[in-house]
Amino acid sequence: MCKSCEVLYINGVKCHETGCPDAWKDYERECLWCGQKFKPEERYQECCSHSCTVAYNGFDCDCAECSADEVQEVT
Repeated sequence: MCKSCEVLYINGVKCHETGCPDAWKDYERECLWCGQKFKPEERYQECCSHSCTVAYNGFDCDCAECSADEVQEVT
């Protein structure tokens, strides 16, 4: 289950050890920009993708992912 802690079973449910630094990986979050549910890849990730992070924070970005999203929105 996790390389950072010992697996515990509480009432038959597999759980992280208390204080495990990687427990956040098991919980879905809702993207602050588009509302889609996702499992974060980084500890404090608030948006489901780079393009949502850029849009949510009001940044300008010309990377391939953001450019592809703009083309889809225009058509």
